[in-house]
Amino acid sequence: MDQLNIQGQILTEKSGDIYLAALRRNSDLSSLPAKYIVQPTVYDDIPPVLACALAQSPPLEIAVKGGGAHSSTWASSNGGIVIDLSKLNKVTLAEDKQSVTVQGGALWGDVYEVTVRERLEVVGSPLWFVGVGGFTLGGGYSPLSGEHGLAIDNMLAATVVLADGRIVEASPHTEPDLFWAIRGGGGQFGIAVDITFKTHPYAGPFGSGVLAYPGSQLPSVLKVIQDWKTTQTPAERFTMTFSRPAPHFKPSIVILPIVLHDENLTRSSKVLAPFRALQPVLDKVAPAPDMKTVSHAADAGLAAAPRRLVIRGTMFSDFFPELLTAVWDRWVAFTESNEDVRASAVLWDMTHPGELTQIPSDATALRNRAPHYWMAVQGRSTTDASVQAARDFTTSVVSLVREKNAELATDLGWFLSMCQGDEKAEDVFGANLARLRDVKARYDPKKVWSKGIVIEPTL
Repeated sequence: MDQLNIQGQILTEKSGDIYLAALRRNSDLSSLPAKYIVQPTVYDDIPPVLACALAQSPPLEIAVKGGGAHSSTWASSNGGIVIDLSKLNKVTLAEDKQSVTVQGGALWGDVYEVTVRERLEVVGSPLWFVGVGGFTLGGGYSPLSGEHGLAIDNMLAATVVLADGRIVEASPHTEPDLFWAIRGGGGQFGIAVDITFKTHPYAGPFGSGVLAYPGSQLPSVLKVIQDWKTTQTPAERFTMTFSRPAPHFKPSIVILPIVLHDENLTRSSKVLAPFRALQPVLDKVAPAPDMKTVSHAADAGLAAAPRRLVIRGTMFSDFFPELLTAVWDRWVAFTESNEDVRASAVLWDMTHPGELTQIPSDATALRNRAPHYWMAVQGRSTTDASVQAARDFTTSVVSLVREKNAELATDLGWFLSMCQGDEKAEDVFGANLARLRDVKARYDPKKVWSKGIVIEPTL
């Protein structure tokens, strides 16, 4: 591997601090000691790396790192090769400004630096440090999804490095089966070294901030949510969290709104009025000029959070009071049981689902196109001793949500971007799995891409 003639960099343990820095992930639980870390600077660097890895006996495991924000070890390898795309982070706006092409190692913050200057929008992550590739290939739920659908619904094309070393363009007209599969099928088919997205008109300014309530107000908050969603428009969304904010660490309900087209907070004043009628203990909503600013809103809180982090999540059909109350009770009991895990939190996203339902369920690999929302459990621990408890907690809560949702509505399976890898592929991809297996057989029959939710190729 050290003798490969590539333009990029190959790191090993002997590389010292630069190797250690390249191992770092958003969660300390996501880092594994790779034998080699390859940082390509051109797309042609990647095929010889793949060929070399597969020529070993046995072949070396290959992982791909975009942003490294996922809390699994999908972007890491213990003794294998990590293809680290961080130096492939260019963002190019088309001359007509109708699209933007983003390399696979870019973060959403890199994209917003470009689009903000041109007063344009792209359907991307609410957090600047999330990688563009992983976020998109898993579906891509965005603050702009209410108006414009998911990130995969805004993909125009992608350049993909295949397991056999070919570099192809996937689009509706070239390699259409591959284009279908990577929109919601994850990284099971190749390395998306760039993705082209539609751009949209400026959606700001934004109303963004915090409304917080004591846990005793959960029934009242859930009642307001049920009423509020009957008048919610695609321009309004929020994340609700169950968390224990410092310094008192009391069980709290925190509403984090993002309101689009909010000149002088006039829309926020109207749409948040029902929540303010509950007299929150904290009410801090301020104008944000652009998505770059919005994406940095959580920086301070995340910087202080324990870095032993595991995340799982799933879909749910509605904000059923009995579902959320059951999760609340389990979360309160868990975070009261051990001070080491009290930073663990539960997130509930409430983006207007109308636009994502306009796409047929078989038009992309993403299984869920009926109205739905998503939730995630963040298991955080301050000590190694409590990591397993945090893992077990996240597993139990998402299982509870899935079971309760099946009782109250229908089974929506698992959310690929919030999986850990032990979930069954049929529960992630549903009826689309059969076609995904056919595409896998065509583009990766030897399962070179074996990190994440592995899709078995059709025999």
